[in-house]
Amino acid sequence: MGKLDGRVAWVTGGQRGLGAACVREFVAEGAQCYVNYPTAAEAAEAAEFVKTIKAGRVHAVQADVTDARQMDDLVARILRDSKRLDILVNNAGVNPLRTWEDLDRDSWDLTIRVNLTGVFTCCKAVLAPMKRQNRGNIVNIASIAAFIGRGNADYIASKSALIGLTRSLARQYGKFGIRANAISPGFHNTEMVRRARSGAQENADEFIKATPLGFLPEPDSIGKAALFLASDDSSFITGHNLVVDGGLTLR
Repeated sequence: MGKLDGRVAWVTGGQRGLGAACVREFVAEGAQCYVNYPTAAEAAEAAEFVKTIKAGRVHAVQADVTDARQMDDLVARILRDSKRLDILVNNAGVNPLRTWEDLDRDSWDLTIRVNLTGVFTCCKAVLAPMKRQNRGNIVNIASIAAFIGRGNADYIASKSALIGLTRSLARQYGKFGIRANAISPGFHNTEMVRRARSGAQENADEFIKATPLGFLPEPDSIGKAALFLASDDSSFITGHNLVVDGGLTLR
């Protein structure tokens, strides 16, 4: 018996990085998973990812988290095909790596639209069916950027607000059997971090050296954290922000 046998999960941006790690962990524990990607340009990448997973366990759908109608349509499809939706992982996000001087309004609006409004849109789409089930689980991928204050302002602002949004969900929807938690990853070996390590804006290697555990982990550590929060192992945990950073933000 897997920890997620019979359950249906939706992971936004689940074809790569931390999202893909969540999907792999969920499928290994028995879940059926849906992933969405925003444009046709990501279709090939999503298809290749699906091929790496046990046949029929992952379904990739083109749908943009910033479009409320597309999110409603995707949830309707999941319910039509799988009859239920138990888990939502809000993983899709952008981080344009701009300084205050380089950050213009268009870049700010894009980051907030994807990282925060997109999460709001996805949550709105799943809350009604989860209430009908009297059961549901929302996991929002935040960031330690909310605590250390280094990086670009739009990303920090979006992830800080996401933690507050998570607490609001937990308080309001706990009575319907819906739990909401956040994960704040530190530096992991993802494409976003590899870009940061090669860029001039922030020296990501500085953070790795400052991490008490002293290494750069693979994304599966976030997948395992998401599995814990999405499973009954954490049945009495809601409104929590789980920091997975190797001790970097220890005070």
